Amino acid sequence: MTIIKQLQTSEKFNGSEKTIAQYILQNKEQVITMSIQALASKTFTSTSTIVRLCRKLGLKGYQDFKINLAAELQKHYDNISTVDPDFPFTEDDSNKEISQKILEVMKDSITQTSDLLSNELLERAVRDILKSDKLGLFSYGDTYTAALSFQNKLMKINFNVTMPVLFGENNFLASNFTKNDCAILISYSGSSKDTYQIARILRLNGCKIITITSDKDSEIAKLSDLVLPIINTESKAVKISPFASQVAIEYILNTLYSCLFVANYDDNQRHRLASEKLFSNSRF
Repeated sequence: MTIIKQLQTSEKFNGSEKTIAQYILQNKEQVITMSIQALASKTFTSTSTIVRLCRKLGLKGYQDFKINLAAELQKHYDNISTVDPDFPFTEDDSNKEISQKILEVMKDSITQTSDLLSNELLERAVRDILKSDKLGLFSYGDTYTAALSFQNKLMKINFNVTMPVLFGENNFLASNFTKNDCAILISYSGSSKDTYQIARILRLNGCKIITITSDKDSEIAKLSDLVLPIINTESKAVKISPFASQVAIEYILNTLYSCLFVANYDDNQRHRLASEKLFSNSRF
């Protein structure tokens, strides 16, 4: 039986030992670097009580306990592989366990989204954007921040991206796009009524539409010229936060920005450096 399991099964411990066991379970990572005197102080017990507890766990003493606990925790973190993206952590998880689970959710989301991308899809997206007179970006809710970041990156290489600023101006803005323009729509579920309405307006105007979504069969996707797919792992409503979808969308946008940068690498590099120099010289 593992150390953690033994500490959780505290029937063989006396009152003071139960106090120590409970503290260790709640502060596993901190205890690994804690001296026996510090642990005794934190638990209002004695060093001899801690040693006695360690021996009840089948260990030689406190130092042996820390070595084995550290190895057990590392193995536990390495084995975190199936995390529910809707509820990736529980109230019983330590801060370290939470960090490992969030890492796993993000890694899985990016890896699986990468598997859905192809060189051909990215080449088509870059070609459509570079051929356009004007590029629009439409996003709602949690994805709006990622869209703003994408706009900011492109602005630094002299690439103008038009985004709605005021609430309710999306449809009016979309109506200004023509067959010579391109628009990127972001809709994780693919079922946003507002985004669907924008897609209809853009389609009627003949504008090129690139949609980032997890549902390539959605009505929005059907109105699009090109779909950049992201992995569908989250439920539409019941979740703590959009960890997986948000990082997948950011990954797509960062990839798209990088591909656009490379398409005119020398010019973009010169503009970036010139902008940085100008900004630096304008500081007081």
